[in-house]
Amino acid sequence: MNIHLCSISFRHELVSFPELLDFAALNGFAGIELWGAHAAAMARRMPMQAARAVLGMRRRGLKVVMISGYVPLLAEAEELYDAQVWRQWKDLIALARMFESDKIRIFAGHKPSAQSREEDWQLAVVRLREMAGLAWKHGIRTVIETHPGTLADNLASTLRLIREVNHPMLGVNLDFLHLWEAGDDIANAYQRLSPWTMHYHCKNVRSRRELAVFSPGNVYAPGGTREGMVPLAEGAVDYEAVFSLLRDEEPLASFSLEWFGSDPYRYLSEEIAWIKARPCMLELNAASGR
Repeated sequence: MNIHLCSISFRHELVSFPELLDFAALNGFAGIELWGAHAAAMARRMPMQAARAVLGMRRRGLKVVMISGYVPLLAEAEELYDAQVWRQWKDLIALARMFESDKIRIFAGHKPSAQSREEDWQLAVVRLREMAGLAWKHGIRTVIETHPGTLADNLASTLRLIREVNHPMLGVNLDFLHLWEAGDDIANAYQRLSPWTMHYHCKNVRSRRELAVFSPGNVYAPGGTREGMVPLAEGAVDYEAVFSLLRDEEPLASFSLEWFGSDPYRYLSEEIAWIKARPCMLELNAASGR
């Protein structure tokens, strides 16, 4: 399996991109999921350093697995707002090309599926189809994340969106925690979404009553609470079962550890060690001769 760290885990740390690459290589990560805000800052302020970092990644066998960005997908369908959507999307495509990444992750709007009007669905479908087409001209796949407060906030709504867009290069970033949060059975959701899933997010919460800790307003606030954010082994989602499922169905799966809590260096180094020590992972490595 290919395990990646998320640069967003270091959003409140003072750390450079080369330092993240050193950390990733030292701890056995396959690469980095690069937050769009970090990618844009490097492109704007230090393009030569970014170019050198890409060369360094190649030499180390690392990669930017995905650019994680944001687009106002449901912005009003007027000329001004359409231009904003396309400008931001083209900027993300340019960043993906700069960092040699073949995927861009976005959210499916900013409204829960149950509260969205038919007009919202139609607008999202048309835009996503066009966006996926434009990105694929550059060899880049468009990835929608399963996430609360979006059109892809549960299994049924995600399937509807993917099927209605019906573009071969539109896929899913399956977040196990968020589908569990929606009340979906993880194994069933995995199987149903597997034809379109291109990446996975792994994180955990101590209990269902603490899920609000992952609300965007709290996550992005430097002073936000981190109570309830726990290692994969200690939370409500059974990641032993998740990794056994991936071993059996998708041994080359690509996923990111999406840690929003404190002390990301310690957490990520301990977490990847825990994952690699799982019996299912040891069996997988033995079978592959590693």
